[in-house]
Amino acid sequence: MFSEFLKQNNITQKELAVGVSGGSDSLALVLMAQEELAPLGYRLVALTVNHGLRPSAAKEAKYVQTLMKQYGIEHHTLVWKGLKPQTGVEEAARLARYELLADWCLKHQIKVLMTAHHLYDQAETFLMRLQRGSGLDGLCSMSPVAKWPGVKLARPFLNTPPEVMKNYLSARHIHWITDESNADDKLLRVKMRQALPLLEKLGISALKISETAARLQKTQKYLQQITDENFQKIFISYGNFAFSCLKADYVLLDEEMRYRLLVKLIREVGKNPYPPRAERLLKLDASLQAESFKAATLGHCAVRCLNQQLWFFPEKAAVLGSAHKAWKKYLQTHPKLKKAKIPSALRAWYVATES
Repeated sequence: MFSEFLKQNNITQKELAVGVSGGSDSLALVLMAQEELAPLGYRLVALTVNHGLRPSAAKEAKYVQTLMKQYGIEHHTLVWKGLKPQTGVEEAARLARYELLADWCLKHQIKVLMTAHHLYDQAETFLMRLQRGSGLDGLCSMSPVAKWPGVKLARPFLNTPPEVMKNYLSARHIHWITDESNADDKLLRVKMRQALPLLEKLGISALKISETAARLQKTQKYLQQITDENFQKIFISYGNFAFSCLKADYVLLDEEMRYRLLVKLIREVGKNPYPPRAERLLKLDASLQAESFKAATLGHCAVRCLNQQLWFFPEKAAVLGSAHKAWKKYLQTHPKLKKAKIPSALRAWYVATES
């Protein structure tokens, strides 16, 4: 199963990290992967995140550590330190988990992180995004392989019912930890999971939802190819951290294409795993088309209009100020930029990144 999944998704790395919470899905993932891949020369590393949000969190992480040692799997516990938010805790914890896991992988030169998202997770994601009125990209839900800053996320269980994982562990008499939040019907994802049996009676199964998401992903892939072609056609790259284009070229594009280009720009320039909400992107797009537009920021990306040219560069570059003398010195070793009319903030950013 795993070797075929890796082959289909062109994953050639022999070192794989696995996010393991102690729940049935992630425990089955790491143990099944170890069983199949270790004999093929793969090295698996189990990573557990202790969010510190529950008194039992440390004990649960210790249980995973003990179990991994029993099965000869390298294990590390990562702790979410610092103040926790008072609101939006679930979303903040999810982002913190991915950041901790990705940072560890980056530091240890592991490029692939496997997670145990399964068929019901995919169906819940689709329904939650449908409830929020998402467009194509949102309804694509989760893909089998996705990018996160510094690491590639792999989800081999995405079309697998969770009963498969529970049956695997039960047959081996392996205890798993039950997430208390799975019973909290105040959470939207729990409400969606509770709705799945009713939808099943209407002929809308989790599998059909997943298949719909997969078809939408094919459409999304095609649109992304066209977006990349337009990006290469009208944008100039400056070291892959700043980009510019003629405002006239941008304005002439179709609304959907402008939207997709903004998503690409803000994710790449701002180093964001997810794009801003659609309404904020659409508002920025409307601003960029106005004759009076001068400057804006969104998703850690600064946007400037200079000489009828749009510039996109890291937001923190916008606060560095002017660097006239340093810029003149910089041009001595970068003569190709002499004729480019670059915003002063971006000049300072160039100089700062090489100093």
